Amino acid sequence: MARTKKVTITLPAELLESMKTHTDNVSGYLTELAERAERRRLLREELDRYQEEFGAFTDEEMAEARDLLHGPAEETRRAA
Repeated sequence: MARTKKVTITLPAELLESMKTHTDNVSGYLTELAERAERRRLLREELDRYQEEFGAFTDEEMAEARDLLHGPAEETRRAA
Protein backbone atom coordinates (compact mmCIF):
# COMPACT_ATOMS: atom_id res chain seq x y z
CA MET A 1 0.00 0.00 0.00
CA ALA A 2 1.25 3.46 -0.90
CA ARG A 3 2.24 5.76 1.93
CA THR A 4 -0.09 8.65 2.44
CA LYS A 5 0.08 11.97 4.21
CA LYS A 6 -2.88 13.98 5.37
CA VAL A 7 -3.12 17.54 4.03
CA THR A 8 -5.70 20.28 4.16
CA ILE A 9 -6.93 21.91 0.97
CA THR A 10 -9.46 24.60 0.23
CA LEU A 11 -11.99 24.13 -2.58
CA PRO A 12 -14.92 26.16 -3.78
CA ALA A 13 -18.04 24.77 -2.08
CA GLU A 14 -19.81 24.21 -5.41
CA LEU A 15 -16.90 22.15 -6.72
CA LEU A 16 -16.83 19.97 -3.62
CA GLU A 17 -20.58 19.36 -3.83
CA SER A 18 -20.26 18.49 -7.51
CA MET A 19 -17.50 15.98 -6.75
CA LYS A 20 -19.64 14.39 -4.04
CA THR A 21 -22.32 13.66 -6.62
CA HIS A 22 -19.78 11.42 -8.42
CA THR A 23 -18.02 9.78 -5.48
CA ASP A 24 -18.22 9.22 -1.78
CA ASN A 25 -14.39 9.14 -1.64
CA VAL A 26 -13.33 12.71 -2.42
CA SER A 27 -9.76 12.01 -1.29
CA GLY A 28 -9.44 9.09 -3.71
CA TYR A 29 -11.08 11.12 -6.46
CA LEU A 30 -8.62 13.99 -6.01
CA THR A 31 -5.70 11.55 -5.79
CA GLU A 32 -6.69 10.01 -9.12
CA LEU A 33 -6.96 13.45 -10.75
CA ALA A 34 -3.59 14.51 -9.35
CA GLU A 35 -1.94 11.29 -10.55
CA ARG A 36 -3.31 11.85 -14.07
CA ALA A 37 -2.08 15.45 -14.05
CA GLU A 38 1.37 14.32 -12.88
CA ARG A 39 1.58 11.67 -15.63
CA ARG A 40 0.62 14.30 -18.24
CA ARG A 41 3.25 16.69 -16.86
CA LEU A 42 5.96 14.02 -17.00
CA LEU A 43 4.94 12.99 -20.51
CA ARG A 44 4.98 16.63 -21.66
CA GLU A 45 8.51 17.03 -20.25
CA GLU A 46 9.66 13.86 -22.01
CA LEU A 47 8.10 14.95 -25.31
CA ASP A 48 9.74 18.37 -24.99
CA ARG A 49 13.15 16.73 -24.36
CA TYR A 50 12.67 14.45 -27.36
CA GLN A 51 11.82 17.36 -29.65
CA GLU A 52 14.77 19.39 -28.37
CA GLU A 53 17.05 16.51 -29.35
CA PHE A 54 15.41 15.30 -32.57
CA GLY A 55 13.30 18.22 -33.77
CA ALA A 56 9.58 18.84 -33.92
CA PHE A 57 7.25 15.96 -34.70
CA THR A 58 6.22 15.73 -38.32
CA ASP A 59 2.56 15.75 -39.40
CA GLU A 60 2.91 12.04 -40.17
CA GLU A 61 4.26 11.29 -36.69
CA MET A 62 1.42 13.27 -35.11
CA ALA A 63 -1.17 11.40 -37.22
CA GLU A 64 0.36 8.06 -36.24
CA ALA A 65 0.29 9.04 -32.56
CA ARG A 66 -3.37 10.11 -32.83
CA ASP A 67 -4.21 6.80 -34.50
CA LEU A 68 -2.47 4.88 -31.72
CA LEU A 69 -4.29 6.84 -29.04
CA HIS A 70 -7.73 7.15 -30.62
CA GLY A 71 -7.87 4.67 -33.48
CA PRO A 72 -7.51 5.50 -37.16
CA ALA A 73 -9.30 8.71 -38.14
CA GLU A 74 -11.37 6.85 -40.71
CA GLU A 75 -12.72 4.44 -38.05
CA THR A 76 -13.36 7.34 -35.68
CA ARG A 77 -15.51 9.11 -38.28
CA ARG A 78 -17.51 5.93 -39.03
CA ALA A 79 -18.15 5.34 -35.31
CA ALA A 80 -19.57 8.84 -34.86
